[in-house]
Amino acid sequence: MSLHSFVTRWWAGEAGTAGTVLNAALLPAEWAFRGIVRARNAAFDRGVLRAEDAGVPVISVGNVGVGGAGKTPFAAWLVARLRGWGRTPGIALRGYGDDEVILHRELNPGVRVATAARRVEAARELAAAGCDVVVLDDAFQHRRLKRDADIVLVAVETWERHPRLLPRGPWREGLAALARADAIVLTRKSASAERAREVAAEVGSAAPGKPVAICHLAADGLVALHGGAAESLSSLAGCEVLAVAGLGMPRPFFDALRQAGAVVEEDAYPDHHPFTAADALRIVSRAAGRPVLITRKDAVKLRELIGPKPIVWVLEQAVRIESGGDALDAVLRRALAART
Repeated sequence: MSLHSFVTRWWAGEAGTAGTVLNAALLPAEWAFRGIVRARNAAFDRGVLRAEDAGVPVISVGNVGVGGAGKTPFAAWLVARLRGWGRTPGIALRGYGDDEVILHRELNPGVRVATAARRVEAARELAAAGCDVVVLDDAFQHRRLKRDADIVLVAVETWERHPRLLPRGPWREGLAALARADAIVLTRKSASAERAREVAAEVGSAAPGKPVAICHLAADGLVALHGGAAESLSSLAGCEVLAVAGLGMPRPFFDALRQAGAVVEEDAYPDHHPFTAADALRIVSRAAGRPVLITRKDAVKLRELIGPKPIVWVLEQAVRIESGGDALDAVLRRALAART
């Protein structure tokens, strides 16, 4: 078992005795992390640390966990929503390499994407290029850039009433952080609609008065890594596949494939893993002739590394707002109106 797989299982409570020992040993580290996060947020809340203005409306899409909430596909949906309202959005991100930029450009053809360590510089670059609203990807904790709306995503599959923070768990901040949100969007991939409604009630209690929407990031078909005809999910029924995922929380991806009927062997890598030629050879060898299933996020890195064999399918996702859409739209319109 890789270190990443072990950590994922440990955070999910599936690491047995080793997990119990680590939970106890790392409790002081979690307390220290909580203290640092609390102090930093207090400094911004009291004006000791100040946010910079980009000059145009800024809408942040972020989360309170280390990954797996679907920020990128949701940000793409948000950009399409804004374009449908006649706006000219741009996307600003910290950037973990060219692959993230490529992914956003594939999901949002014709939309400007800018990266910078100081995201205010990326936002100002977009404003200077004619964008009249900036969407920040993965920026809830990046408080140095003033924003007009904070949309916080919470994955239904990893929701906890009493979350553990890093390093003992996958949360960056505790539930109190939801008070900073302008809207909370619960995303579900493999979780049921009923479970999403249960979590919505719990989130509503944890963050009273905040709009809560539910978004289904639905598995929506398969496309070939190197082009060609698409396939329906039904083609996976009874099929043995190797599922490869470089995600912070890969479990919902694997579960979605199983729900489609596939017999899945899991091959998990750390989030934002920089796949190499050696990784590609390993994947091909491990597949042993079976189809390989990957995410679009990993497809932009593996496309140049894996040839036409084995068959590699990319799982497509559809973003469907199941409830709370009107309240979410109202938050977005207020953010846009704040600068007019």
